[in-house]
Amino acid sequence: MTAAPGSLAYSIRRARRPLPLQAPGNAPYRRWAAAACSAEVAHARDDFWACVHRLGLASRFDRDDGFGGHEAPFRFAHEAHAFAALGWLVHLQAHESDRRGPWAALRWDVWDAVRRRLWWVERQRLWAGFVRSVERYRSTRRALEVI
Repeated sequence: MTAAPGSLAYSIRRARRPLPLQAPGNAPYRRWAAAACSAEVAHARDDFWACVHRLGLASRFDRDDGFGGHEAPFRFAHEAHAFAALGWLVHLQAHESDRRGPWAALRWDVWDAVRRRLWWVERQRLWAGFVRSVERYRSTRRALEVI
């Protein structure tokens, strides 16, 4: 959806700037993805607030409403994918706690082979969703650098 020139949304989107590209380095994939996506989400929020303050539009948004997310309609595509990847990561980590978390002995050790197999299937689904979102983030981020 494209905002009309002169509108509030148009002004904010034009004022926003992407986070400078970060090289992945040699960190493990999951650690790098979590750090990069977290940085993108934090930047989206901080850059949104900097823009609305700079444009004199901060009074139109309530920073202390308890819900946040005012920046969501103004995120760049790569920031939206980074946000989605973090959602997948949270679910993956919660799922993995059944095996390695503080209560794992109450779950994993008493599960039968069928239940453990179902756990692995779900873990694969969550991991695939996480990787898919991270790769979407990377491809949209790369496209941004070409422009």
